[in-house]
Amino acid sequence: MQSLRGLAAVSVTSSLLGIFLLGCGAAVALPTACTPSSATPKGNEVNVYFGCGCFWHVQHAFVTSEMTGLCREGDHISARTAYAGGKETGPDGMVCYHNGMNKADYGALGHAEVVSLNVPESAFGTFAAKFWDTCKGGVRRDTQDAGGEYRSVIGLPGGMSSPMLEQLRAGAGAAKLVAGEGNEDDTLGTGNVLVYDTAKFPAHTAEKFHQFHNDMMDNYGPAYNKLQELAEATSCPGDVVLIQ
Repeated sequence: MQSLRGLAAVSVTSSLLGIFLLGCGAAVALPTACTPSSATPKGNEVNVYFGCGCFWHVQHAFVTSEMTGLCREGDHISARTAYAGGKETGPDGMVCYHNGMNKADYGALGHAEVVSLNVPESAFGTFAAKFWDTCKGGVRRDTQDAGGEYRSVIGLPGGMSSPMLEQLRAGAGAAKLVAGEGNEDDTLGTGNVLVYDTAKFPAHTAEKFHQFHNDMMDNYGPAYNKLQELAEATSCPGDVVLIQ
């Protein structure tokens, strides 16, 4: 099922995108990146992803965590909105937001909105905790968005067999971690959080216009929005319209 946000975006124009970027209320200040030290987590990095409803506020949560916990800034910030958990892709592996051409529509292909990022294995527990803080009990805050596109999901190398799973369980609370099989329906009301193997269900980076975006309820400010300039455009219809 497409949410009201999704239906509105099918024919969205660049001017409407500008309006959405304004967000609501006073802007939230972007934190200053920490200064790297011997205590800054480093070492072997893993690609993971997290999804809990609309990906805009989830990305902001992880961007600020990268800045304050890993001392990253600018193009060193890895968090990107993406689509994952579907069994299929469009032509040339394309996965796109809802669009008037119905080209590689992520919902129709069974994907959910997620945020993909690279973190040192030693820091995974911190980022898992950030997810549970953002997605308490596996329940999203934007319950007005309905459908499998907004299900609660996590992607790990190895999925439920990942050696990082115990760190993930530590903050799960009442949420139940369940092996993801792809193309699932909405998890709202089930208490489930689907765990995917990133080798089988990789993240597909979302359109440039979806990166570093204000949430419908939150204004993250111009410094955060300006990070969008560092994101690469995709070949999806929404990006093609904006760069023509």
